[in-house]
Amino acid sequence: MKRAFFNLKLPERLRPLWFFGYLGIQAALLIRAQRSPDFVFGFQMFNASSELRIALFRQLRPRHRRPSRLVSVTDGAWQVKGRDGRLRSFRWNDRVRDGVLGTLDRFVHASYGLDAQLFRLQFALDDVAQHLPGDDETEALVARVDTRKNGRDQPQLRLTGSRP
Repeated sequence: MKRAFFNLKLPERLRPLWFFGYLGIQAALLIRAQRSPDFVFGFQMFNASSELRIALFRQLRPRHRRPSRLVSVTDGAWQVKGRDGRLRSFRWNDRVRDGVLGTLDRFVHASYGLDAQLFRLQFALDDVAQHLPGDDETEALVARVDTRKNGRDQPQLRLTGSRP
């Protein structure tokens, strides 16, 4: 005789309570999913036909009466001189290992929908910006995002990940 993986032995009076409690939790997760940008615990029969292109920039700190300025990040990598004079290298893909968010400067399919990818991109910008030891030049990381939703171009978005 095969033994059940999860053998729940409840008194008969508690079984309906457990059943309706379980259904209530599932319903709460589904309702919450429809309100979250990435539909965690939700169901989408068809995801939107959306694309995005991320252009990454560094916002440099103001120096010697010069205002802060944006510098393009080529191929997701940059180098800075530290206070000790040594050259330090940083790569976007060292911390961002997602196929969609890790692809810069070309259109890619926005898996799970455009809102979900923009939500995740903001977290990625914040994470990378907070993990730049020795980069005293960079004030923030900025992403300019071109989007297409169902083949139609959308307005360009600008997301910023600031350093602590």
